Amino acid sequence: MSAATSSSGPQRPRLPVLALIASTVITVVTVLVIWAVAVPVGPEVCSLALPGPRNCFVGQREQAAQLWTVVMVALFAATVVAVLLRRRALAAAGVVLLLAGGAAAYLSSAWVPFLA
Repeated sequence: MSAATSSSGPQRPRLPVLALIASTVITVVTVLVIWAVAVPVGPEVCSLALPGPRNCFVGQREQAAQLWTVVMVALFAATVVAVLLRRRALAAAGVVLLLAGGAAAYLSSAWVPFLA
């Protein structure tokens, strides 16, 4: 008779679980920062020039924020689909794209008028 061996030690989370957690956190934080900081505050350069350059008015920042919110949600959905289909490389690429997209979203919504 042979006894089945089982490992009772803690197991490391696999990449799909980490990808889901990371992509959820990145997406939520990015969208919150865009709408709570970038849209209401805006760039300081706007007070130095009249008329202000593009993206100085809240309405213009809202348009950029709406676009980037849609982009971030689409990237999040693509990452979740990659995880569900067990495509590890695509899931990892999705997390990297979410990080890059988050930085671009904040910059174009708040500070860089020519990217808006």
